[in-house]
Amino acid sequence: MPLEQDVLEFVARVIGGDDAVAVVRALGDRELSDEEIARRANLKEDLARRALYKLYNNLVVRLRRVRDEESGRYKFFWSLNVEQIEILVKSWKRKILDKLEAKLEYEEANQFFWCGTPGCRRYTFDEAYSYMFRCPRCGQPLEFYDNTKIKEALKAKIEQIKKELAERA
Repeated sequence: MPLEQDVLEFVARVIGGDDAVAVVRALGDRELSDEEIARRANLKEDLARRALYKLYNNLVVRLRRVRDEESGRYKFFWSLNVEQIEILVKSWKRKILDKLEAKLEYEEANQFFWCGTPGCRRYTFDEAYSYMFRCPRCGQPLEFYDNTKIKEALKAKIEQIKKELAERA
């Protein structure tokens, strides 16, 4: 299943910023020289090369070099490494899934208390007890905070990511 353009651009943006996004757009499904990429992406050649090397270091693009017989110099040709991008996206999703599952476990294992003042944080029962159920920031009384909506949102996101990982397997 080929990756959508927005996924490719997201990966490029995370790795190399806007210049890398322009490079990925210019590449498409073709193999191009760095000069051609710079021209199509409307970037200076050094910026295009910098973005290409960032993408290359993360295995997002492939590099093929060909020696010019007349000048003896090498010419570089670049293409997207779609298989590696899929692996990278799966890896990121697994890390996010692990963090969401840990957050859900924390939410389920604790009772929370909050003063209701925007900008103040929630406190676990032990923390609230140590502050004698008074917010240390604003002094308001800490009351039970129902985190059911947070747990439901976490469960929904976890299921969504699990489904996406199963589809790409």
